[in-house]
Amino acid sequence: MEILSILDEFIKRRDEFLKNLAEGKNLKNYFVSSTLTILVFSAVYGATMGIYSGELQIVYSAIKVPILMLISLYLTVPSYYVLYSLLGGKRTLGQILTLLLSSFTIMSVVLMAMVPVNLFFIITTAKSSTTYAFTVLLNIAIFALGGFFALAYFIKGAKTLCQEPSENWKPAFLLGSIILMFVGTQLAWVLRPYFNYYPQFIRPLESNFYTAVIELIARTMGRAGTALIVGGLILVVLVFYSVFTSARERWL
Repeated sequence: MEILSILDEFIKRRDEFLKNLAEGKNLKNYFVSSTLTILVFSAVYGATMGIYSGELQIVYSAIKVPILMLISLYLTVPSYYVLYSLLGGKRTLGQILTLLLSSFTIMSVVLMAMVPVNLFFIITTAKSSTTYAFTVLLNIAIFALGGFFALAYFIKGAKTLCQEPSENWKPAFLLGSIILMFVGTQLAWVLRPYFNYYPQFIRPLESNFYTAVIELIARTMGRAGTALIVGGLILVVLVFYSVFTSARERWL
């Protein structure tokens, strides 16, 4: 019930949550409830991923997804806080951590909502190298969707929390988010496999996340599709760099 109450506050009474966060109220309660929500919801989603191969992989994936989310968060909290403080931020570490936890809670809610969709495709799709690639890319897309909503929630919270003129939070939170993205994707790669059964909990290190994704896209869509997607990603990076460069003077 406590988890449901916190979720209701995060989603339907967000202004109340942000007001309490700005005043430093109920931080311990938010911390405990958010962590429990992330653990439970991401474990359920991870177990769904493991159904693809069955056996111990269900248990392995149910353990790995919460580890992925929480370790990624805690590894990058210092980056957010230190950069934010150096740029004049006045908020405490507890407030920044709680805001990040709330955004990850939203991501776990999105993952939980997508469990039926993921389970449907896993059950109704015959196993082959092509369908395996599709299943992996589907789950990457679901995680990206959850990350998008988490980022939107995080930005909204940061705008409300950091209202003092001296709090130049945008560059710090932008860089922190980039660090979080790379840490999360690399950790996701280290913790594999999630779908294929493997007797050990994780595989030895090899290759990297981005190379593996390109290979999966090539297996699913062919060379033309791969070239199109890679070109699109390069275009996104160039646009992002252009926006960041033009806004740097205004931020700093």
